[in-house]
Amino acid sequence: MPAPTHPTSRPFLRHSGALLALCVGALLAACQPQNEQTAAAATPPVGHYEGSLGAAGQAGARATLDIRHPSPGHYEAEFTAPGTLSFVADTIVFSNNQLRLSRPARPGQTLALTLDGDFWRGTLTLDSTKVTTLLVKRGVPTPTAYRTEEVPQATGSAWLFAPADTDTPGAALVLLPDAETAPTAAIWADALAREGVIVLLLPPADSATAAEETPRLQAALRLLHGTSGADTTNIGMWAAGNRAATLASLLTGPGAPRAAFFIAQNTVVDANTRAAFRELRSRKMPLLALYGGAGALARSAAMRNALGGRRGAAVRVYRAAGADLLVPGSLGPVFGPGLPGEVVEWLRGQ
Repeated sequence: MPAPTHPTSRPFLRHSGALLALCVGALLAACQPQNEQTAAAATPPVGHYEGSLGAAGQAGARATLDIRHPSPGHYEAEFTAPGTLSFVADTIVFSNNQLRLSRPARPGQTLALTLDGDFWRGTLTLDSTKVTTLLVKRGVPTPTAYRTEEVPQATGSAWLFAPADTDTPGAALVLLPDAETAPTAAIWADALAREGVIVLLLPPADSATAAEETPRLQAALRLLHGTSGADTTNIGMWAAGNRAATLASLLTGPGAPRAAFFIAQNTVVDANTRAAFRELRSRKMPLLALYGGAGALARSAAMRNALGGRRGAAVRVYRAAGADLLVPGSLGPVFGPGLPGEVVEWLRGQ
C-alpha cells in the first residue's frame, strides 16, 4: 500500500500548519532526505497533460492535468475541468505507474490514473459517479493558480486556499459553512482562490453558539493576517445558515472580531438577527446576503427589510440554485447563473 503524500506547504505562509512535505513512492512511510528519496522513490512524471472526460451517453468535456516539481522532493498536481470539477490536489500517491489525487475538503472527489507511455488513463470519481478520463502529455506544466494547506483544528481540519501570486495584496475571508452547505464549500474556496481571493475554509459546526464561534473566528483572523498576499485591511467573513445569524450577533457584541465585510448565506432573519443586521448597517459594514433553495424569496425579503436601502448592502436571490448556490449538472454541480462572478465583483468593490 503506497503511503499518502501531501504537496509542500507554501513558502509565503507564515503559519505552521500540518506537515505538507511530499513523499512520493510506495515504500516511503515518512519523508526522507532527498538523496534517499532519489534512490528509493518512484516519482510522477512532471508535465502538462490534456485530454477529455467522458460519461456514458454524454459528450466529452476537455480536461487538463499539471504535475509540477517546484523544489527537491516536493510535487504538486492541479486538475482543471469544466464547471466545478477543478482542484489542486492535497494528497498525491504514485506507485507502479498509478497516480491517485484527492481533492481538499471533498473526500468524494478523487482522480485515479494509470500511466501508459505519454498517456494517463483512468477515472474521475465524483461521490457515486465515475467519469472516464484520458490525458496525453503536451509539454511543460503551466504555472499554478493557487495552493492549499491543511490546518488542523480541534473539531476537524480547516483548509487554506491562497493564490500563488502574492505580489498584489488581495481580499481574504473566513468561510464558515453549515451542515447543508459544507459538502460543496470547497467548490467555492477553489473558485475564489482562482480569482485572487484568499479563503480559509473552516469545518462545519453542529452548533453555532457565540462561545464556540468566537475563538474559532479569532484564530482564523490571526492566521489570515499572517498570510502573505492578504490585504490586512480587507479581511472578512462568509457564513451560512445559523452560523451567519450567530456571526451577525458576534460582530455587534463587545470585543467583537474585526471584519472588513460580511457575506451571509441563506440566513433566516428573526427578531434577534434583525437587530444585529440593523446594527451592522448602522456601522456601515459592507454586507452581501445570498439566497438559494427553498424559501429563498421569503428569506431574502426579510433580509431586505432588515438592511433597508443602505449603500454597501446587497441582497441577491438565485432561484435556480440550491442552498449551496449551485445547480445540478451532467458532471457534478455547476454555479448558479451569474456566479461566482457576481460575488467576486462585489468583493473587489469593497
